[in-house]
Amino acid sequence: MAVDAVAFDFGGVVIRTPFEMAAGLEDRLELPRGSIDLAGPFDPDADPLWRRFRAGEFTELEYWHRQADRHARMIGAGPDRLRSFIDALFDAPREEVIRPETWDLRGTLRSMGMRLAVLTNDLSRFHDPSWIERMQVLDRFDPFVDLSNTGILKPDPRGYLRLLERLELPADRVLFVDDQPVNIAGAEKVGMQTVHFDVLDRPASIRRVLGLVSL
Repeated sequence: MAVDAVAFDFGGVVIRTPFEMAAGLEDRLELPRGSIDLAGPFDPDADPLWRRFRAGEFTELEYWHRQADRHARMIGAGPDRLRSFIDALFDAPREEVIRPETWDLRGTLRSMGMRLAVLTNDLSRFHDPSWIERMQVLDRFDPFVDLSNTGILKPDPRGYLRLLERLELPADRVLFVDDQPVNIAGAEKVGMQTVHFDVLDRPASIRRVLGLVSL
């Protein structure tokens, strides 16, 4: 089936994961390596909360709330512990935040005439407006659908349908790329083509995207 548009998840796909940003935060706070003990998919055995999330015990958002609570005192968190934690992790130069492989892929897809979009659960929930402006990403995708304040989160079908409405395309003409299998399953339920973005094998994930859009 031909692809007319590629829609990316934001966190983990367009930008690096919080797990990848932890070492930089330790350096900025002059903490010993391993003090920000996030592991997630990079070492599930070392992250019991991640294993419980992946087993379906709670949502990804709840996972991050729990991690923020665990690290609140260490980072000097404010009243909104989740925002404080994410702000601290991503308080880095743009080139350390944006995932270069995906940014290169974006350029390749655009040169092929592909429409490019984002569907994210949490951009404005996790990041303040000044950070978003500094990353220079909003005008690079059309549409950029942020579900933060809608009462809807992936994998709720209504989130994908909002994206499809904005794209004005049928589901089977859109390729959705996300690093969370549960969100991939949600996209498939509404009929979208999908690629699971494996953060442990990013080159293979990008090859799968290019293979599908080249059909």
